Amino acid sequence: MKKVFFYLMLLALGSTTLSAQKTFYGTVEYKYEMKGEGAEMMAAFMPEKMVVKYGEKSMMTFMEGGMMGNMMGKIIVNGESGENFVIKDGEQAVYMIETEDMEEQAAAQEKPKVEKLNEKKDILEYACQRYKVTTMQEGEEMVQYIWVTDKLKAPEIKAPGANQMGGMVATSDIPGFPMEVEVAVPETGMTLLLSVVKLDKTKVAASEFDRPKDYEVKDFAEMMQMGKE
Repeated sequence: MKKVFFYLMLLALGSTTLSAQKTFYGTVEYKYEMKGEGAEMMAAFMPEKMVVKYGEKSMMTFMEGGMMGNMMGKIIVNGESGENFVIKDGEQAVYMIETEDMEEQAAAQEKPKVEKLNEKKDILEYACQRYKVTTMQEGEEMVQYIWVTDKLKAPEIKAPGANQMGGMVATSDIPGFPMEVEVAVPETGMTLLLSVVKLDKTKVAASEFDRPKDYEVKDFAEMMQMGKE
């Protein structure tokens, strides 16, 4: 389960920085689904969905449902303050993600290999193109299949290190907004599918991206270590 937690976190961090045409402001909901042997046993632990909120200068990502959904917290990239952090309301804690740590991690990662596949389909009435992306995470090769539309793009976030929040899905080499992501989770025999089910263009208030001032401040490395042990 902790292996899946680690890759869920990377997938959440990677929902930020694909580029395209019309900027999307509002809320995106992605449905989670596990496939393969053991997927039914994982159902109680898996979140039901991932929610991404895009403001004019900031963004938030969080999970809903399941044990892992409660473990993840709210991932914030705040373009107003220049801070990146995770809010965990149950702990009344904020895990700060230092810019230097993200930049060092990005420098250590190999450039992903991106292949444009000869496959297209519509998702929520948006024409999408399929890509194969091969990356290295934790010394293991990871293959993702990503359906993107070139009709939308995420807002450009100005927070330092925001481009390094890329994790599993974000890559500037793919010209589009992620509508569906499929990735095999190493050592489990299972595949994680993330699919857009709702696009809500209602404006998100800037106050939703603020850091709670009365919460205990911790290092993000502590949270990631809990997911990998």
